[in-house]
Amino acid sequence: MKENSSKKVWFITGSQHLYGPETLKQVAANAETIAKALNADDSIPVEVVFKPIVTTPDEIRSTCVAASSEEDCIGLITWMHTFSPAKMWISGLNVLTKPICHLHTQFNRDILWDGIDMEFMNLSQSAHGGREYGHMLTRIRIPRKVVVGHWEESSVRAQVASWAGVALGWDEVRHLKVVRFGDNMHYVSVTDGDKVEAERVFGFEVNTHGIGDLVAVIKEASNKEVAAVCEEYADLYELTPELAKGGDRHDSLREAARIEIGLRRFLVEGGYGALSGA
Repeated sequence: MKENSSKKVWFITGSQHLYGPETLKQVAANAETIAKALNADDSIPVEVVFKPIVTTPDEIRSTCVAASSEEDCIGLITWMHTFSPAKMWISGLNVLTKPICHLHTQFNRDILWDGIDMEFMNLSQSAHGGREYGHMLTRIRIPRKVVVGHWEESSVRAQVASWAGVALGWDEVRHLKVVRFGDNMHYVSVTDGDKVEAERVFGFEVNTHGIGDLVAVIKEASNKEVAAVCEEYADLYELTPELAKGGDRHDSLREAARIEIGLRRFLVEGGYGALSGA
């Protein structure tokens, strides 16, 4: 089972209509084979979803728009099975808001020396199409991860898995809510921050609460809850005798437990995934 079963990356394959329906049918079949193989690899932490091949500017743009609006989609793995004229990709890439992994691979591991003909050449143009696509990504300055090698190699899949993990982190940040308790110190500039710019550039929102809001929730923690957390501390850590139950400073441990309970409750109830304090 995938570590993040609700998140997905789309496997998008580029081609063009020049080669005819039979070649495109084979392109789709080969692309689906690769997508299923990547999805079956447990090292890749998200589901890899095969999508229909794209062969026109409108298909590419529609796919990029759909990926950008799909909450569960955290990125695209793109592969050029044949030559795919890269000007077809400009409009779609310009509207895409999700990370890209450019998988530069061939379907066949080995060159079929005894079976090379024009049909095989038309079908097996990743070396050509991938460079064309890569040129356009560079030309319009689209950041991406490039993975080169055969798709069955463990080293290639490891790089795809690493990219998927980074894409998960990117997605988490884009949906993150951060609570900031209190303001920065008087007259201090370096810790002032810019909540608007943080949300504009990184995607996470920062909301400020007075420390009194947190204190009110901390006070709601019951003695039973505090005792349970203190027992957890005793199980997890080696406490000094003063902090252990019956010790002279056990009340300090209880106060720390009460703060933890209140802080966790405040974060959960507010939908916050991180905090910042002045």
